[in-house]
Amino acid sequence: MLFIFQQLKPAMKEKSNTCSAFCLEDSAAEKIISVWELLAENKHFPFPDYGHRKMALQDCWRSYDNAAQQKAVRRILQRMNIDIEELDENYNKTRFCGVSLYEPLPKQNGDFAPNRFIENAEDLFISHTEEEQAALMKKHCDKINSHEVVCYCTACIKGINLGEKNGIHLLDLMFGIEPKATAGL
Repeated sequence: MLFIFQQLKPAMKEKSNTCSAFCLEDSAAEKIISVWELLAENKHFPFPDYGHRKMALQDCWRSYDNAAQQKAVRRILQRMNIDIEELDENYNKTRFCGVSLYEPLPKQNGDFAPNRFIENAEDLFISHTEEEQAALMKKHCDKINSHEVVCYCTACIKGINLGEKNGIHLLDLMFGIEPKATAGL
């Protein structure tokens, strides 16, 4: 997990959606700034050009209430000339984080961010078998038109791939790393 602390203002900069939740609930920081927000505004980053390739965008449940981050992710995709397929369950409506929401909640998540991971997680973190998880990921992915799905969460990528789509991490796109065909693996 990457943390960059800024001393000039009471703010934290973070990369992980889970870390962001921890910081919001368990620190004195007045504001959390995601790495995606910083990168979206960087005038010197050499964003590759994907020539209007169409890709779906999977928002992560762990950041459902972080509109600034979600908008920054979209700005990054636009700067790379990626045409975004918006899912019906996007922004604050998303209830997806791969199979992680169908497994028991890690204790530290509930300890550090009880609002997010306990109080606002009704019907989540309930154990499912691997077969049930695979079926749930397939059902989710069947609603996505594009074969390529951009994620900014590793658990989301894992779930998208399990659901037989090709999950691609935003950082891989930013650094021009062509994704492997991993759907269903």
